[in-house]
Amino acid sequence: MRTHEVAGQTHDTPQVTPARSRSGPRTPGAFQGTAGNAVVAQMVTVSRMMTEDQFKQGTGGTSRRDRSQITKVDRALAAFYALPDTRAGARLLALKDIVRACSDYVAHKGGAGSRVAGTNRLGDQARAAQGQLDPEVVFRDLLTVIDRTMEEGKHPGLDLRDPAGEALKASQSLPAPRFDAMMRDFVRKLGALREDETLPEETRSVIGELMAVVPLVTVMQYPDGASGGMKLGPAATADDPAFTFNVDTQVRGGTSFLLGHIAHELTHVAAHQAFGSSPVMELVQSGATDQEVAALAEERTRTLAHLKADLAGSAEFDDFQQSMLDEKLVYGAQPEKLELYAGSFEKAGKITAAQKERLIGWGKAAGNASGTLVEYDTVLNQMLIYLHMWQISQDNPFYVRLRAAAQAAFDRRSRARRPAGGSEDQPGQPS
Repeated sequence: MRTHEVAGQTHDTPQVTPARSRSGPRTPGAFQGTAGNAVVAQMVTVSRMMTEDQFKQGTGGTSRRDRSQITKVDRALAAFYALPDTRAGARLLALKDIVRACSDYVAHKGGAGSRVAGTNRLGDQARAAQGQLDPEVVFRDLLTVIDRTMEEGKHPGLDLRDPAGEALKASQSLPAPRFDAMMRDFVRKLGALREDETLPEETRSVIGELMAVVPLVTVMQYPDGASGGMKLGPAATADDPAFTFNVDTQVRGGTSFLLGHIAHELTHVAAHQAFGSSPVMELVQSGATDQEVAALAEERTRTLAHLKADLAGSAEFDDFQQSMLDEKLVYGAQPEKLELYAGSFEKAGKITAAQKERLIGWGKAAGNASGTLVEYDTVLNQMLIYLHMWQISQDNPFYVRLRAAAQAAFDRRSRARRPAGGSEDQPGQPS
């Protein structure tokens, strides 16, 4: 979603074009685990948790144990101790499984029985142990959990442990400076995709463009009541723009979802700078006529329709991937979106009445697809990241058309950025 809310703290994000890796593509799970972040490698020790033997001894020993429901608690505790200390997210889910198994056993026994007291103690310890886990390490590892679920072709939303929900909670508990630093690391991960020699050149160009505008994002924060997305800061000027990024950490698709979200929002910044847009960040060159806008919306709508047809005809995507792409294709052309933004931004004092009228006029010129004037470029770039990280075949008809559409949008932004009669340095490249 883009309501233009969110950002980072400093203007010194390094803009280094990394050397390309000669290795093959990495899966999202492997990418998250090998991206060079020391936080992921932290040991996650949990104190004051009884061992498997201690629990068995405290709940009647092993006599006739295999006939009891207590074995479900035994299995949950064994699963917890089987996890490496570095797997904070997986350990959090395992601790919750222990709590659930303990509660189920006590309920099964009606709160009475020789094993109930020990089971209650274990449940209390597992609850307390959850609070000892580092939330950043938990968040990162839960992305890995979701990534691996997707790599197995499973729908992550069907995981009853709700790793995405737990990741959201973990991110919410981080102090603002640490949240900002963590998200800037994920921005670097997006930039590091350029190291992969299997990355399509269209995607490489887009990522370079996005990395060039990262210094303009001065705050990256959890939305905390605001909508996720990018917004222009109140003190921003044409010569000194500053953006705030309210990061959506509902990472239902794991690392690919988060990096795609970051690419989506940074595209708003890049397009704003290219087109000289208002704070609404419309994807239209400043000064365009209604006729030009109508033609642009028609072209974009036609491309999205072709992409929908290609997607429907492809058997390469699993159900979750198809639903993610379908969602983006619809989002990119929603009716009356530009008019809605124009009204809300004018009401909030972020644009003038004259700007509002111009945007509403453009929205009407776009017919039922004014969303293409705000979200078209963003969803194309978002899907580029998805498909690369999902390792979709580059000759897949949907992927072929998506790359062509994204390249055309990139070229349009480049032309808009180029001074009249001059040439433009590529974003992220030294002049």
